[in-house]
Amino acid sequence: MSAGSAGPLSLAPVDLSAGGNGGAAARRAVLRWSWRLFRREWRQQVLVLALLTAAVAATVLGAAIGTNAPPPLAAGYGSADHLALVTATPQRARDDVAALRQRFGAVDVIQERQLRTGTAEGAMLRAQDPAGRYGGPMVALRSGRFPAGAGEVAMTSSLARSYGLQPGDEWTDDGAPRRLVGIVENPQNLLDDFALVAPGQVDRPDRTRVLFDATDDAVAAYRPPPGVSVQAPSPPALSPAYVVLALAIFGLVFVGLVAVAGFSVLAQRRLRALGMLSSLGATDRAVRLVMIANGALVGTVGALTGGVLGLVLWAGYAPRFSQHVHHRVAWAHLPWWLVALAMLLAVGTSVLAAGRPARSVSRLPVMAALSGRPAHGRPARRTVVPGAVVLLAGLVMIWCSGGWSGGNDALQLGGLLAAAVGVLLLAPGGVAILAAVAARTPVASRLALRDLSRYRTRSGVALAAVSFAVFTAVIVVLLSTGRLADPVDYAGPNLPADQLLIRPDPGSETGLGAPAGPDGAAGPADPGRAGRDERPGATPPRRDPATDAASVRAISGVLGASDPLPLLDSGPTLGQGLRGDPGTIWLATPQVLAHYGIDPATIAPDTILLTSRHGLAGASGLVLFAGPDRPPYQNPKVQRTGALPTGASQPNLLLTEYGARLLQLSPVPAGWLVQTPHPLIDGQINTVRQLALADHLTIETRSGAASAGQLRTVATGGGILLALGVLAMTIGLIRGEAGRDLRTLAATGASSWVRRRITAATAAGLGLVGALWGTVAGYLVAIALFHQEFSQRLGDVPLPELAATLVGLPLAATVGSWLLAGREPPVIVRRAVE
Repeated sequence: MSAGSAGPLSLAPVDLSAGGNGGAAARRAVLRWSWRLFRREWRQQVLVLALLTAAVAATVLGAAIGTNAPPPLAAGYGSADHLALVTATPQRARDDVAALRQRFGAVDVIQERQLRTGTAEGAMLRAQDPAGRYGGPMVALRSGRFPAGAGEVAMTSSLARSYGLQPGDEWTDDGAPRRLVGIVENPQNLLDDFALVAPGQVDRPDRTRVLFDATDDAVAAYRPPPGVSVQAPSPPALSPAYVVLALAIFGLVFVGLVAVAGFSVLAQRRLRALGMLSSLGATDRAVRLVMIANGALVGTVGALTGGVLGLVLWAGYAPRFSQHVHHRVAWAHLPWWLVALAMLLAVGTSVLAAGRPARSVSRLPVMAALSGRPAHGRPARRTVVPGAVVLLAGLVMIWCSGGWSGGNDALQLGGLLAAAVGVLLLAPGGVAILAAVAARTPVASRLALRDLSRYRTRSGVALAAVSFAVFTAVIVVLLSTGRLADPVDYAGPNLPADQLLIRPDPGSETGLGAPAGPDGAAGPADPGRAGRDERPGATPPRRDPATDAASVRAISGVLGASDPLPLLDSGPTLGQGLRGDPGTIWLATPQVLAHYGIDPATIAPDTILLTSRHGLAGASGLVLFAGPDRPPYQNPKVQRTGALPTGASQPNLLLTEYGARLLQLSPVPAGWLVQTPHPLIDGQINTVRQLALADHLTIETRSGAASAGQLRTVATGGGILLALGVLAMTIGLIRGEAGRDLRTLAATGASSWVRRRITAATAAGLGLVGALWGTVAGYLVAIALFHQEFSQRLGDVPLPELAATLVGLPLAATVGSWLLAGREPPVIVRRAVE
């Protein structure tokens, strides 16, 4: 008996005859044998165990991340269910707050005024009671204490660093000195930079937030006066937990495919023993119980191990995760029902995966089982027709969901799941295609491709798993391409690491709004405002843009940068229907065109917008909004040029001078783009921020947002690695089962080169068909999702990623198999004895 054997059956005392099926004693004997099978064949099952463990751990971790990643539903509302935003004058605001208190009962009042920090994000001076009825969850003490009097203040750590303050230091705000007594934060939004003072200590609030509880009917009956708006948090259209559940099902389906292959090999190895069990009188049910019980054991161990591993990983990652999602996260805040369901699904996946080969083995005649011959594979046509129907249904659901822009999330998710199932059902049909072309290939390749058809149980599920891995990667690639290629709602990295965008402080009066002169300079500053307080924290004066330009040149000199590029805000905004956040539309001044090497003669005379964005030229439904007192301009002519940059905060969208005259706009100085000789480091950014704060300017540096190329590279690489892992396992299984053929070839004098060619052909066939089918299916889903604007979203074809998938995956599988197949496998020189 071989080392991997599960040992003698020892079932002689148990009656397994057809007339009495043995009862509980027979089932216990079969279960004991399943346990021995699990213990002694663990090496053959370690891959399935590892995959199940990884799937459950990933689901637990994904459930935790997906549930806690979105900001809390009550972010900005504390523990209240409604918020009234009051922006009236101070006296009117007091009357409005009193009216709200009288109408809705208990309220919590928070007063805020804008502060300058030298960055584009800004900060607020906030008067709030930390022990307020509703606002308590919005403020937490990190160190020190809360402010208690008129001369005290607490700050967030980033704001204190911006001002260069330590606890105990004095800070002057609008001429009023305050001592820093503590470091605070907003647990619901860690990006919320604010200075906290005691209630009533903000003299001239820019806005007042009033938190209160009320029924929807009471709020609907309320008619707010001018300057008051009432808001309520809106729940997401689809719970993140359900999205994670769908992704978990995706992963477990993939694991199930691999598990089917693993359990099929295990059943084939134990085929003679199972045949002996049948010859002793065991029923088909008893034979199936051997494999199903083994699958249940594997699933239970994998589910428990994965669940514990996922919880341990999440408990260790939760504190750092809070910094990534910018709000405090409690590690115990989990959808425990999803964790339990994922573990149950893992056990079910393993049982179902073991059940398929169990049914095949139990239906074999006793003599066929004792001979050890493999069962005939299921004809591919039995899965092709249902697969085509399910795939078509999924594509129709995605198409009818409304597409990417404003679609039905639940319908899209259901359609995506149906499409994935269709891909899995259709993929085994590729084995028949490989068998059909085998006759036209050399002898070694012919043997390899016919073995794929002969061992269809393994090759079919392997091809489905490879297709599924490629399909998932292609879907991620195309979705990221489509999202980040939206020409109107523009997203992506804002600036490269060696660029800096400097703008006037939004709270300062720098002449913005004054008509620009021929050289881009605004009108002169108001001399009546020249004596305003210049101290940090004081109300900034009205500044001359020439002074701002000099300050920007000084900052550029500190960084050793070239002369800054002045940018003029042209004023209009661009929309497409109800959607659009195009960013700033700058003016195409001669200086900007020269900076990017654009000849004005190459711009068509009637062009209104010049852009580097794909899909914007020729897009339908574009509207330019030039101002509240002007009618919108429909379908402006757009010309695309690759000379402009593509960063979200760079001048990637320009209004031509012809467009400015047509819309009667007066652009104003609004920013300077600084090109530094080297990528900016933290110390330089902090120095520049301090200089900008002193000169009433703000800076914007690289945000770290991922680009479409980065997302595509990660997704493609992950899909290829996953597919190669499946191919490696499958090729080993198929070539191991073909040991008799390998011995025959060795006896006839075949060298290692023949083995290499056979193995390489097996990998190439599975890799090529899987890559082709996964890519085609991924594009079908993308077409259904982006059908309303396909050319805009997917006009930029991800050629490197497609080449890596369609050429790199089969090539890597072929080369890797060729290199690893030279060593003579043990199955050639000796045969395991059952």
